[in-house]
Amino acid sequence: MKYIKLVFILIIILSSYQSKAQNLQLTESSEALILGTWIDDDDPTYKLVFFSNAICKEYQNNELIATYEYDVKYNSCEDFMATSVVYLYWRDLENQQQVCFEISNITNEVLSLMIIDRAKMVLFNKV
Repeated sequence: MKYIKLVFILIIILSSYQSKAQNLQLTESSEALILGTWIDDDDPTYKLVFFSNAICKEYQNNELIATYEYDVKYNSCEDFMATSVVYLYWRDLENQQQVCFEISNITNEVLSLMIIDRAKMVLFNKV
């Protein structure tokens, strides 16, 4: 019985460590990975282009819709706060509207964002 308890505790510790390592990797690489052009998985005419000078441009049918100042934030963004969560914050340079998205996943190929106030997931592919 002690052996079973010990194995169970070890599994919990290892899974917790793996989860923290995955979150750490996401936070450390998110800023670099977000740079580039991202095409909406559901609407290939919609794209976001993130530049290294903290500017993001939003396009529909290759026409500029808006320009944003963006930042990758850890654990909090405006009214949202959660441990081990990475957020994308942006501010529209024209009307100053501010929005926070939760970065659910980001790799060299895929960006998934949660539109928090609508509880909607949006998936992008890097080109």
